[in-house]
Amino acid sequence: MRATAFLYFKGDCESALQFYQGCGLGRIVELRRIEGTPLAERDGPSWNQKVLFSRFEGPWLSLCASDGADSEPMKGCAIFIEADDAGAAEALFDALSAGGRITVAFKMQFWGDHYGNFTDKFGVQWAVSSAAKVSE
Repeated sequence: MRATAFLYFKGDCESALQFYQGCGLGRIVELRRIEGTPLAERDGPSWNQKVLFSRFEGPWLSLCASDGADSEPMKGCAIFIEADDAGAAEALFDALSAGGRITVAFKMQFWGDHYGNFTDKFGVQWAVSSAAKVSE
């Protein structure tokens, strides 16, 4: 068994996955369109080229995603990224949050870790953290 986040978009799934690919999170490894399925008739021709199902894979991230005319907006959950290097974490935070809404700026927090969170321009919530190095 394994758990994989499944993201539902309102028509911009492919753009979101291309954005994540550009940020270095991984790549689109599978993408099926609505055209030719029973949903094409239900949702109309404007949705034919939208994403029925996709799989996105990176070295440390796996996502599934699709478009849905009647899907619920994303809320109440964030993808949490833990990085070993604070500089790399900050660069990823900056890239992913571009055009989105930053809730907590990425910086050293009172508990000692670098941390920040935001909602990206596609409505997906993210949290990025880099734990403080503990001296031995």
